[in-house]
Amino acid sequence: MRSRLRFISAISLAVVLAGVLGYMALAGNQMEYTSPGALVEGTTYRLNGTVAPGAPSDPAARAQSAEGLHFALRSKDDPSKTVEVAYRGSVPDQFKVGRDIIVTGKLENGVFVAERGSMIAQCPSKFQALGDEHPGGSS
Repeated sequence: MRSRLRFISAISLAVVLAGVLGYMALAGNQMEYTSPGALVEGTTYRLNGTVAPGAPSDPAARAQSAEGLHFALRSKDDPSKTVEVAYRGSVPDQFKVGRDIIVTGKLENGVFVAERGSMIAQCPSKFQALGDEHPGGSS
């Protein structure tokens, strides 16, 4: 009788832990990816776009300063739509004008305020077919 009770308890605990793990996995993925043209204030997004011309030449130093790094992010689908981004934290080495990046944050008063350390730069060489020229000028 005791072994049966232990077995039922162990199975019940496993089911509860699996449920908690499943909920945590799904809850973390409920953040919406969007582009600069589709932002709504007050909602947390993962913003995906291209760094627009005018970004600072030394972004790492600016991102650590009190005012932070400010740059425009352009929609990949509609280049006429841009949003100003305010960011603090580490800046990937690949950050430069024309590079695709993802930042997480919220739109506040027309400025996308990114969470500290949330910037990810996408490397275009990983997504090009063999023989295509790299945007840096060499293949």
